[in-house]
Amino acid sequence: MTVLIALLGALLLVTAGYLVVVLRQITAVRRQLERQLHEESHRAVTLSLVVPQLEALVARVNDTVRQSQAASTRTRQEERRIRSFIADISHDLRTPLTTVRGYLQLLERTDLDENQRMQLAVAHRQAEELGSLVDRLYEYAYLLEVEPTLEIEPLDVGVLVGECLLGMTTEIERAGLDVEVEPPTGLVIGTDREKLTRIVQNLARNAVQHGRDLLEVEVEQGKETVEIRFTNGLAPGAEIDAARLFDRFYTTDRSRTGRTSGLGLAIVQVLTTQLGGSVGARQDHDAGTVQIWVRIPSFTTASRAQ
Repeated sequence: MTVLIALLGALLLVTAGYLVVVLRQITAVRRQLERQLHEESHRAVTLSLVVPQLEALVARVNDTVRQSQAASTRTRQEERRIRSFIADISHDLRTPLTTVRGYLQLLERTDLDENQRMQLAVAHRQAEELGSLVDRLYEYAYLLEVEPTLEIEPLDVGVLVGECLLGMTTEIERAGLDVEVEPPTGLVIGTDREKLTRIVQNLARNAVQHGRDLLEVEVEQGKETVEIRFTNGLAPGAEIDAARLFDRFYTTDRSRTGRTSGLGLAIVQVLTTQLGGSVGARQDHDAGTVQIWVRIPSFTTASRAQ
């Protein structure tokens, strides 16, 4: 009886030891996977001891890792191909577009009746819209392709926003928008002037193209960031997908009709990310408005995004 108890005790100790080894191996595998997730790497998972069941599991995990790596590589290659295509097609469109504009200007100097001049004005507007689309296509492809560099300088955000809106007075009035803005003075941050200017201009252009009634622009200082908000009215019954509003070429919703490219807010997101900031949007169904905001950090945070 004593021998049997001793054997059972020894068996329990061996089993407990085996379980400890297995648990340690499982913990090691988990830590490797967590490290890969944090570092966004695709290294193979390894075991320090031979445990047949765990070896089979790790083999399947490594198969998945290899498949994920291959899929990630294909995605990056496809993204590069798309960016290259966008840049090439936008570049190729510029020459014939310049020719079209030139002939329209020559035609404008000829003897035309009132109806012909109205038709020519429409052609001019179409050519300008196409030119704007080509420029945005090229800008978007360029922003994704080049390594972002920041020229940090102190600037007054309220003054910059006011200057951008003042520069778009004609477009805003043509869209029939009433603007309500009281930008603060003395709100100085360190950031890239050119990138922030392009962000504000694209936000204003988006409001001109898709907004109605009132455009409210707010600039507010946060704890470590400055938030710029554009709120504009929508057509009755309009629905937007706020989660997709910054997706490139997003124009499928009824609130984004017309011949717009859907690239303006995508460019805003790229530029804001380069400044180390964030973007967001929300629709207020009761008020019939959509609000788009960007949060821009000051120098110390923005410099880490470089």
